Formats: sequence, C-alpha cells, structure tokens
Amino acid sequence: MITDSFFQFMPNLRVLDLSDNSITELPRRISNLVSLRYLDLSLTEIKELPIELKNLGNLKCLVLRDMPQLSSIPEQLISSLLMLQVIDMFDCGICDGDEALVEELESLKYLHHLCVTITSTSAFKRLLSSDKLRSCISSVCLRNFNGSSSLNLTSLDNVKCLIDMSISNCGSLEDLEIDWAWEGKETTESNYLNSKVSSHNSFHSLEVVFIASCSRLKDLTWLVFAPNLKALTINDCDQMQEVIGTGKCGESAENGENLSPFVKLQVLTLLHLPQLKSIFWKALPFIYLNRIIVRNCPLLKKLPLNANSAKGHRIVISGQTEWWNEVEWEDEATHNAFLPCFRGYDAILGETLFTINYHLILNRHWSK
Repeated sequence: MITDSFFQFMPNLRVLDLSDNSITELPRRISNLVSLRYLDLSLTEIKELPIELKNLGNLKCLVLRDMPQLSSIPEQLISSLLMLQVIDMFDCGICDGDEALVEELESLKYLHHLCVTITSTSAFKRLLSSDKLRSCISSVCLRNFNGSSSLNLTSLDNVKCLIDMSISNCGSLEDLEIDWAWEGKETTESNYLNSKVSSHNSFHSLEVVFIASCSRLKDLTWLVFAPNLKALTINDCDQMQEVIGTGKCGESAENGENLSPFVKLQVLTLLHLPQLKSIFWKALPFIYLNRIIVRNCPLLKKLPLNANSAKGHRIVISGQTEWWNEVEWEDEATHNAFLPCFRGYDAILGETLFTINYHLILNRHWSK
C-alpha cells in the first residue's frame, strides 16, 4: 500500500513506474506530482483510478496495460490530461462506458500512440469512425462481444500502425469477416483468391494475434491478409476447425494454390482446440518459424510442413507424445527432417511462457 504522504514532497518527479506489483489503489495525493510526464500502472491490481489524476496536467504517457481489476475510469479524467501523447489500455478490465471513453480519447490533441480495450460493437464502430484515432492505434483488444455472431474487421485493415490484436471471451462470435474487395474481376479462376489478397489493403503492420475463449469461432481465414504476422496464439476455441478455411478461399483449395500465408511467422501456439483439423491445406515455406506449440488438439493430424519447410534452421515442436506419434507426414523425408524437432509434454509450459514473453516484448517495443 502506498500512503498519501509518499508523494507529498515530490513536485519535480517526472517518471513514476509502479508496474508489476500488488497495489490495489492509488493515494489521492498523487495529484501533487504536477511535473509528472510518465506514469506506468501496468500489471497492478488497481480497481479504480482516482479523479485526482486530473491534476497531472503535464502527463504525456499513461500505461494501464494488463490491469484486469481496473473496472472504471472517472468521467472526463482522460480528456482532462490535455498533454497526453501515449495511452496504453491494452487488456485492462474496463467493461462499462467504453464508448464515452472513445469520445474522450478523440479530444486529445497530441495523442499519437493508442493501445485500447473495446468491449462492445458500438464502441468498436465509434473507434474506427474516427480518422484521428485510427491513425494512432497500435494495439486493440476486443473482448466480451456477446450477442453478435459475426464481426467485420475490414475497417481495421488500413489502420496503418496496428501491430497487436487480441480477441477473447466472445462466446457468440462465429465469424470474423473481411470484405473481399479486389480489382480485375476478369482474372481467371486459378488467380481468383490471389488477386483479392494482393489488391486488398491488408493488415500489413499486424505482427501479433491472440485469439482465446471464442467457443463458436470456426476459422481465422482473414489472416491471409496479414503478411507480416510474427506470433499467433489460438487458445480454448471449442469449434475451431481450420486456421485458414478452405471453403472461404474459393470453391476449392486450388483457387489459392499460390497463396502462402504465415511467411514471417516465428511462433505458432495452438492450445485446447478439440475440433482443429487443419492449419493450412498444403506445406508452407516457414522461413522464420522457430516454435510450434500444440496442446490438446487431438484431431490435428497434419502440419503444413514438408522437407523444405524449414531449410537452414530448426523448428522446435512442443506437444504431447501421444499426439506427436499420430501426426501424419507428407513423406518419409519430411518425417525424418522433423523427428529431431519434437519436445515432449514437460517442455510445453516453458514454451508457452516463452510465447507470452515474446508477445509482451513485441507489444512494448513502442516505449523504446
């Protein structure tokens, strides 16, 4: 616990990092820190921000990342911090009033970097209707979208600085949609999908995607539009059957025969996906991939690998031994190439922690 007197004689303090500790509240005399420029409260257990933060008129950077207990931010608090340039509210616990919060964010004249958590379709639409906010977004966490079976992500595809996307706890969500706009409709059938992908605005900046607890979601085919994806985690999606859906790529897989997603992928984590059967329908050239982590995916019998998939480097594959023994390989050469890559069940926890840390490193690169 931090007492009121702690901040009593610090009027010239410019940087305050309280991250990664168990504090549950901030003392009201934090208002004395009138020179403060940077405040980091990430990974704390704070439940509510004090209205006295309004007095921090020189604050330029506010970090509220990974604060699951944070349930409310006082009205007009954010809009009162007129000098804010960076605000990080990625994966924080706010669940009410996020549409009003979006309006407050829009009023910040100097804002240029935004990480935000959104918990309603109305707030999501409001966020993306703002040209100013679209130009600032680097991370977006979509959570608790219930009552809707589909969500259109098209408006996010040209958010030029979007690096990190998380979608979680959307129990009714069945489909993530993209408007498949393309030029040159006269293209032949064999180039049908490829023309759409190449001419689409695409998620060029997107590097990290985390999907969790979306029990009705069946595929993530929209990821073909994320050519620079580096880390993908899919966790606890009961009806996920394919990562890239064959059916959405035209009438047959041959329509996308030259399609090659995941070119930049480095880490792939698949956890608790009881219906997952396919990542992609053919072997892919994983130039940068170094880790595949699979746990409780009993129907995933084939990996999109062949003997040439990882030439020049070693991919570490972690999973249960029972699953590994049932994997079906393209040929004996592929089997022999990846046989030394397997690490058993005991290694999974360490690999998963590696993935989480990897995501955090990527997510925080803006602060360098």
